[in-house]
Amino acid sequence: MKIIHARTNHLFIEQFQALPGQAWTIVGANRSGIDDFFDLVSGRAIDCTAVELILPDQLGVVCFKNQQAVYESELKKDQTDYLDRLDPGTPARKFLHNPDRHEGLIRAMDMFDCLDKGFRQLSTGQVRKLMILAQITKRVFCLVIQAPFDGLDAAGCRELDHALYQLFSRGTQVMLFVCNPEDIPAWTTHIGIMADGRLVRQGPASRVSVQCMDETHMPDFLAALPDMAQTTGAVSDLRKKPGKFPAAKEMIRLVQGHAGYGGNLVFKDLNLVVAPGEHTLITGPNGSGKSTLLQVITGDHPACYTNNLTLFNIRRGTGESVWDIKRRMGIVSSDLHRNFRVPGSALDCIVSGLFDSIGLYRPVTEAEKDLGRAWLARLGMEKQETVSFRELSYADQRLVLIARALIKNPPLLVLDEPTQGLDAPSRCAVLNFLETVASAHLATILYVSHRKDEFRSFFRQHVKLEKTEPPGSPAT
Repeated sequence: MKIIHARTNHLFIEQFQALPGQAWTIVGANRSGIDDFFDLVSGRAIDCTAVELILPDQLGVVCFKNQQAVYESELKKDQTDYLDRLDPGTPARKFLHNPDRHEGLIRAMDMFDCLDKGFRQLSTGQVRKLMILAQITKRVFCLVIQAPFDGLDAAGCRELDHALYQLFSRGTQVMLFVCNPEDIPAWTTHIGIMADGRLVRQGPASRVSVQCMDETHMPDFLAALPDMAQTTGAVSDLRKKPGKFPAAKEMIRLVQGHAGYGGNLVFKDLNLVVAPGEHTLITGPNGSGKSTLLQVITGDHPACYTNNLTLFNIRRGTGESVWDIKRRMGIVSSDLHRNFRVPGSALDCIVSGLFDSIGLYRPVTEAEKDLGRAWLARLGMEKQETVSFRELSYADQRLVLIARALIKNPPLLVLDEPTQGLDAPSRCAVLNFLETVASAHLATILYVSHRKDEFRSFFRQHVKLEKTEPPGSPAT
């Protein structure tokens, strides 16, 4: 790979060369230009000019956009409406090339028992590993991966790190793009640091210190609590003044909870009680049912009606509307992120949180737009108001979805790995903001995370799920 004087609208790479036998890690904060550089080396850059741009012929690419494309392709093939059961999707083994020849690698990444699961039965972390395995088993000359460790539990990170090292040691060139210096593998031979749309430093790992990265700057987009009641009564009771919980003595009560797919349980005998202000952290390995649990609570899994589940003093399955429940929740999840496929701008996405819809399907007032613009300003994205949500970087999409969840000041925040794709300062800013939300009694927080650096002191209880499902059963 060789690049000389390559330029796009937001990127300028004066000179870069990755030779066989080198393992590169490119590290840079969100909006540093790292996503643009990834597009360049993966052959996806638009309106690019270069004196010289040589990319490998056998290039494997793993990125959020590819993963989303596979998800949307699976949706088009979904036959659930024509079957008497859930269509599990394409079996995982169908994504791999000669899986029998790579059994050792597949087992090393703890994916062997998932080979006969359908794509829609895989957890977020399992899908991530499957997309990486799909490229590895093609025997590509060079493998380029965006945020390889995002969405993986600690064991999954170790498994992937070992698998990539083995791949590199056998002659495949590896190039990783990460936002956090702690994600740089120990076996990296060369490091490049992005800032302001340029490679500001590059060379052998022994000579390039990531200490030169400016991580002292804390984004101030969530530094102060927004005035959630600043608009008129046009949004009526969707936005209540801060500081008051609903009258319910318990936000959530789940008794002997269970959920699964096709008769296979992901979790069972789970008891969970969340009182107002009892901020709850949920952890567990990939496939243990964390996201499934949240889907039951939000009404996005059919088991919400078969469980002994009470939300805001309302027993599910007693005639209540799912919208009566969701109007009291702000939700961020990978599932929501994947499903946000409708046309619309960044502003539209944020404002849609007032109506709990994916996209806008009704006229909105100027007051509602102004509230959305205030959140864009906090994100430092005022100039991207009219940019299509789908054209934003993955990290900016995630920030917009967080604003969407917060805009109506909901009494319950349901956050499933909300900081996925964010760099360390942005992730810390979000957690600091949530800590302020907790201390000001603005909402009760239900939070799923794999990262130990997100285990903040404001969490009052910790629910640890275990991966107990039998082989072939689904989990998210």
